[in-house]
Amino acid sequence: MHQEPLLSHLNFYIPACGAIDKYRLNFPPELVKIFYIARIIFSEQSNHKIKSQVAPLFDRSSIFSSDQKPSEEKTPHLQPAPLDNVLNIGKMTLMNDISRLIPREHTIYTENIFYKKLLNRELIKILYQGPREQALSVDRFFGREQSELNRSQKVYLLFDNSTSMNGERFNKIFAAKAIAVEYLRKAAAESPQIYFRSFHSEVGDMVKARTVEELYALINHISELKTGGGHITNIGDAIQQAIEDINKDPDLREAEILVLTDGFGPVPNDLKSSLGTIKLHVILIPDLDIEKILVLYPDRKAWEKGGPDGTRPMPPFWRYYSKEPPPIRLDGDLYESAVRSYETAGKSVKELKKQEILQGLHQIYTIREHCENFIFVIITSLFGETFNCTKDDIENFAAAVGDLQKLSIAHMTNNEKLSFLQTLNFLGELLAVALEQAPKKPQKARIKELLKVINTLKARILADQWILSILKTGAGSIDLKLSLTLQSDQFKNLPFGKALLFFLTFLWQNMYEATQKIMAGLNRLKFRPQKG
Repeated sequence: MHQEPLLSHLNFYIPACGAIDKYRLNFPPELVKIFYIARIIFSEQSNHKIKSQVAPLFDRSSIFSSDQKPSEEKTPHLQPAPLDNVLNIGKMTLMNDISRLIPREHTIYTENIFYKKLLNRELIKILYQGPREQALSVDRFFGREQSELNRSQKVYLLFDNSTSMNGERFNKIFAAKAIAVEYLRKAAAESPQIYFRSFHSEVGDMVKARTVEELYALINHISELKTGGGHITNIGDAIQQAIEDINKDPDLREAEILVLTDGFGPVPNDLKSSLGTIKLHVILIPDLDIEKILVLYPDRKAWEKGGPDGTRPMPPFWRYYSKEPPPIRLDGDLYESAVRSYETAGKSVKELKKQEILQGLHQIYTIREHCENFIFVIITSLFGETFNCTKDDIENFAAAVGDLQKLSIAHMTNNEKLSFLQTLNFLGELLAVALEQAPKKPQKARIKELLKVINTLKARILADQWILSILKTGAGSIDLKLSLTLQSDQFKNLPFGKALLFFLTFLWQNMYEATQKIMAGLNRLKFRPQKG
């Protein structure tokens, strides 16, 4: 079945038939909105700024690379030796060694992993000339490569769901979720081992995802996360918890930490020593004021070089919070001078905001210093972001609906029918979100047309006898509820006889089930022991 990019993208959000015990026909509104935002940002046609900002995160060769990359200049050249009948092999040193790779290297890896190993010069080549002492067995090389592959698939994801992550219209937390789930989608091809914790003032429980079922459970867990917590977001505690988990659990050995946060929370100064050899990557989603400063002063060194006292060029907004220039240095624990609750009444909102900005900058600079040589991405200008549905997005929706119209229900297997119904439900919910986000009437009208087509297709699949036979309430059956509510426009394109049969079947099943429940209740009353 040919699939447009949207349907291919959507498949990751819908459990494949047989992947879970209970087929899902209803999808949480949070999950649908996450997909909508992920689609706006990460579709193949998207030019959204966030897509380019997080590109280093999705570049697997950049994240999961060996610490030591031999350069062409430092690699010793092998001395020519007479040819013999022994096939010697060794790790490639130059990019043009690709023509000398052993055949197995082209077949055992997926495309993503092959290119990652090619960039890191980790593939094995044939040494047609060279000293025998440098030759290694294929088994020894395979063991080393397999060990590196297993190491590179372990990611410990920390997700900040503190109140400060709400942002305007809650788009900050939803965008963070979209980035996290899209990261999982990109990494899924390499069978990753994911370890997940959320955090705010407290660190949440660990969720592990190493199978298809666990991955879908993690996606649902992320979609259902709510913001909360106290005044302080304990980023440092969350990272320390991850370090402790990695150090004590052999399964987590050599896992890398990825943090999604807005940076508002204390970070211990000795965190770098605690990390040791553990890599720490950060996706930072700052608030608007912090973002403006980070544009001018991306790190602590840039801040300290900003000029002598009184001449530091600062964004105009700073004058709103303070007549005094900010400090030249951001050292020490700024929480030592933080405003306590009993002192708040004596402080103005401007003074509190000024202190919050300085504390936030110090914490962000500290995190960045711990991420030296690793991924540190700043997501800018989420405040005010509307994620409008564009004309191109609607055309992608239309192409997906058009592909679904071409499918013949009569030629589908039962699993394909169920998958078809799942896709229709999700796409219908997605179009409802797009309808709210469409800025103009013509776009809204086009989306409404697509919704009518979805409802028509839904009516056709619901008329299928096998589908009718499984849409029952009760233990172990599929929960339909009313995401499939019968609407008049669902029957417009159905022949009268089929529409009538579908209605009568649906009515009979519901009346039968209701009668069974009433009879069961009467039987319980009939045989209830009499008092006295």
